[in-house]
Amino acid sequence: MNNFLTIDIGNTKAKYAVFRDKNIVETDVFNPVSNDLVHLLQRHQYINKGIISSVGGNVNECLEQLQDIPMIVLSNETKLPFALTYKDKSKIGADRLALVAAAFNERPHQNSLVIDIGTCITYDILTSDDRHLGGPISPGMKLRFKAMHEHTALLPLCEPSHSEMNLICDDTEECLRSGVQLGVTYEIKEFIEHYSLIFNNLNVFISGGDNIFLENKLKNCIFANSNFLFNGLRFIMEYNEIQ
Repeated sequence: MNNFLTIDIGNTKAKYAVFRDKNIVETDVFNPVSNDLVHLLQRHQYINKGIISSVGGNVNECLEQLQDIPMIVLSNETKLPFALTYKDKSKIGADRLALVAAAFNERPHQNSLVIDIGTCITYDILTSDDRHLGGPISPGMKLRFKAMHEHTALLPLCEPSHSEMNLICDDTEECLRSGVQLGVTYEIKEFIEHYSLIFNNLNVFISGGDNIFLENKLKNCIFANSNFLFNGLRFIMEYNEIQ
C-alpha cells in the first residue's frame, strides 16, 4: 500500500492531503513556517514519501520538517506524461503542471482545457498528442474586489456571492459583485468558445476555490472537486515510480 503526502503551497494558503493508495485520508490547511508538518508525520507515521507543488515559496521550510522521507519538489524538470512548450520552462507554475496532470489522469490523450479560478485565473491546454500549451493569466475574483477597494477612495471591499447577478443594480455592493462575477463568467465563456474552435472535442475542467460561484453558469464543463490538484500530484508521483 502506498502512503504518501501531497502539498500545495499557493499564493494565499498552503494545503496538504495524505493518501493511502488513491484515497485521501486527511486534508487541511497548514502553516509552512510552523511545526504543522512535524505534527502531521507524528499522526501518520506510515507516510514514507511525498511531493510538493509551490508557487508561494516556503519549500525549504517544509523540507526541513520532512527530511526523514523522500520528497519530490515539482518543477519543469520532474518527469511528466506530457511535453512542455514554454520558451522558458523554468517559469511555468508548479500548480499548473499539477492541474494538467490531473486532467491527463482523467482524460488521457485527449484535448483538454483546465481553467483554475483562484487568486488568479489560469488557462492551460493539454493536447491529444500530450503537449502542454500555456494560456492566459488574469486576476481572480477576490483580487479584482481587492484592487477596486484599494485603488479607489469610496468603493467597499466585497466578497463573491452565490446570489444571482444582475445587469441592472441598485446599490454599490451589487454593482461590484455583478461587475466581478459576471465579468469572470463572460470572460471564461469567451475563452472556452475560442479554444473550442481550435481544439476538437475539447474537455473543459473548472477547478480552484472560486469555481463554486460559477456552477450552473457554465454549460458542458467538468467542475472538478477540491482534490483535483492533489490527485494531479498523486498521479505525478505514480508516474515517476513507473518510469
